[in-house]
Amino acid sequence: MPQVESYDRSKDPLDHLESFKTMMHLQGVPDEIMCRAFLTTLKGPARIWYSRLTPNSIITFKELGAQFVSHFIGDHRYKKSIACLMSIRQREDEMLRSYISRFNKEALSIDEADDKILVAAFTNGLRKGKFLFSLYKNDPKTMSDVLYRVTKYMNVEDALLA
Repeated sequence: MPQVESYDRSKDPLDHLESFKTMMHLQGVPDEIMCRAFLTTLKGPARIWYSRLTPNSIITFKELGAQFVSHFIGDHRYKKSIACLMSIRQREDEMLRSYISRFNKEALSIDEADDKILVAAFTNGLRKGKFLFSLYKNDPKTMSDVLYRVTKYMNVEDALLA
């Protein structure tokens, strides 16, 4: 059975709640069991919060979820906008591998980014050079295409350095 990572205020409370609900609903767990089982996914201050709830004051998991979110909403991680991607630039001394890692980390924090935007933002941030020229020459359509070409290019670079 898959497990939900414990919530200790270091992560997004909405994400934690949705992960828990998804796991419980997939297993067909009734509402009252969900209310009791939720405690097993809490640590530290969140566990203390749960233990201080007035007994029998919550009837449904929906109520428990609403109270949990309203109490820990300050820990909610807001998604970044696409504009953040457009500001990522490969530094002069930065290897391509490092730039890709930074770019992908930021791209994962953006919900609405489609492939065309990702490709445009990625190529926009590359410093001028042979790789950028090769991308413009063959115009990749998807981020998968870009990453495939990046990998090939880095392998050649590594081979030449060796």
